[in-house]
Amino acid sequence: MLLEAPRFALPETLGEALAARAERPEAVVVAGGTEVMPDLLWRNRTAAGFLSLRRVAALRGTTTDGGELVIGAGTPVAALTTAPDGGLRAAASSLGTPLVRTEATIGGNVVSALPYRNLLPTLLAGGATLELTSATGTRVVPFDGFVTAPGVTGLREGELLTAVRMPVHVGFADYAKVGRRNAQFVATVSAAVVSRDGVARLAFGNAGPTPLRSDAVDTAATALLDGRATPEDLRATVAAAVDPPEDTVASAEYRRHALGVLAVRLVTRAAVDAGLGS
Repeated sequence: MLLEAPRFALPETLGEALAARAERPEAVVVAGGTEVMPDLLWRNRTAAGFLSLRRVAALRGTTTDGGELVIGAGTPVAALTTAPDGGLRAAASSLGTPLVRTEATIGGNVVSALPYRNLLPTLLAGGATLELTSATGTRVVPFDGFVTAPGVTGLREGELLTAVRMPVHVGFADYAKVGRRNAQFVATVSAAVVSRDGVARLAFGNAGPTPLRSDAVDTAATALLDGRATPEDLRATVAAAVDPPEDTVASAEYRRHALGVLAVRLVTRAAVDAGLGS
């Protein structure tokens, strides 16, 4: 259903949403509004129209499909605070305030494509894939590489992010961040880990222009996990792999140091969980 055409589309089904997306590609897509509305208020963006997904029930909720957790893009972050994945659970629980978590959606967090968003390192570490749907069909792409620059993604014209698919890991997953305070402040830096079958995989937020992971870091993290390397080895590898920004919140040097600290902290937790450390 369209209201005040051509300014505002308020579809109730996914089919209506995709039709509106194809008809008005210039419209700003909004679900919870926690990303879009502050930008409009602060005049960081303008809008030629809006496509609201708030009434599209098909985009909300979680299901399982084989070994994957399928999360509708319109699912509120609050619903993820009880997710089976420990990293996703921790990242969601530390996002904003209870009110923000009730309104914000996983899809908005992903499509905002800003390197400090809480959920992005957990999706990267966890090997998530994304369902991107248009009026002509659906394609599934890895989250790794979806964000190409701050605020820029691999979405094509006419597409909507409809679901996030996370492998259900039998192992350990966690998330940690550093910020000026615990709530109502974006991460100065963040990190997520997945550890399974003796192999550790790390990913970082605000460590570069996009969410970042590195094979060299994963090798060093796995070596620390099983005792073949020291915390200093991992910190040095992280420092060489990241390229954090410098701004009024923190220097690049501070961020580089903090990312190494978070990496060691998370791998140490994984080792304790696996009975490999104390």
